[in-house]
Amino acid sequence: MTGDQISADEAGLRRRLLFQSKHRGVKELDLILGRFAEAHLSQFHMAALQQFAVLLGEPDPDIYDWLVGRVPLPARLQNPVTGLLLDFTNREKTAL
Repeated sequence: MTGDQISADEAGLRRRLLFQSKHRGVKELDLILGRFAEAHLSQFHMAALQQFAVLLGEPDPDIYDWLVGRVPLPARLQNPVTGLLLDFTNREKTAL
């Protein structure tokens, strides 16, 4: 793969993840994940984008429960991206 191909792949994945973050079907998640994606996706490398994609593949009720602290995030999803997301969510809650 060339550098241009990697960049194109990353750009496409960023666009898809941004869309998925803003169009969950649950307004609260649209707001939380959409704001997070807008703030951080442009800085993510491919591995971080893939970690975020795995999280977005989870059911919305589970994601919401993890983000509001109702249920602990499973160990299989604990990584730097989800840690950043949880920190972001906690900052958003305290800012309200």
